[in-house]
Amino acid sequence: MSHTKCHGCSLCLLSCPMWRQERDVQYSPQGIFKALQHNAALSEITPALFSCLLCGACDLLCPEQIDITGTIKTLRRAAFSSGEHRALKKEIESQLKRPTTEAKAEANTIIIPGGALRSMPATLTKVQALLSREARAVLAKDDGDDIALALEAGVEISEHRRHSFLEPLQGAKRLYVSNGLLLQALRKWLPATALCALGYSLSQLSELTTKLTSDDLYLIEARAFHLDHQQTITHYDQLRHQQGCRTNLDLQRNAIPTAAGGLNTLHPTIDSHAQGRWILNGHRVARIIVECAEDGQAMAQLNEQPVLHIADLMEHANDV
Repeated sequence: MSHTKCHGCSLCLLSCPMWRQERDVQYSPQGIFKALQHNAALSEITPALFSCLLCGACDLLCPEQIDITGTIKTLRRAAFSSGEHRALKKEIESQLKRPTTEAKAEANTIIIPGGALRSMPATLTKVQALLSREARAVLAKDDGDDIALALEAGVEISEHRRHSFLEPLQGAKRLYVSNGLLLQALRKWLPATALCALGYSLSQLSELTTKLTSDDLYLIEARAFHLDHQQTITHYDQLRHQQGCRTNLDLQRNAIPTAAGGLNTLHPTIDSHAQGRWILNGHRVARIIVECAEDGQAMAQLNEQPVLHIADLMEHANDV
């Protein structure tokens, strides 16, 4: 595996949430890879393996261009196969067995909002209206949250479950996806379809971004940001300069994740409150604007200031 190329430069520690919280090199990609190079057993590195948020920041920093997040997912699968975290694996597998629909969506543009955003119907209505400018966008019937969780955890997804999720999406020309890990997988599964990060797409709409001010902290969704970093960093730097808003970018130009949602919710290892305080450190803001509904829920627990989804900067859905 690619971990053999790690020479211990420590650059991956700079933006690593688990290292920042533990202050222990064992809880870092470097620590995991060096342990394996010295023949550590999977059971010895399992706590660190399952503390990783797969935010993707380390992939950008690695001078050896190791696919760190991909390797972490492979190691998680190996840990499950060796009998580690049986209860966690069973819980994720039980979610994958839920009944699903295979009804095809009759639309060229489909939004996969995820369960958290779907639980905010007023905001979701605005999202749908905003993304229906060029062609009517419909909501997917299946959010694929269980698939995203399995991808993150390294749990095998049955062909039947994958088919039931993908079949309704066949034929669509464009998909807007809220979850960065799901977006990455869909690019492999549906290579002929235009795949767009939901938050990034909304951040390109001037009728929303012109309402950002220097008193706002804008939270970029970390996984999608790091997935397309060369493209997205230029966009968000321009947004920051034009509107004066602060962002959750660190000194290495990586997005600090909140640790909200996904595997860390089912199996908490990273303190999301500590992550939120890290993001807020040094900022005095009037509002927090988020691209990801889960990030909004996490920040609302920490902060007295209003926390808004970016779509909520459009006061009424019928304005668009």
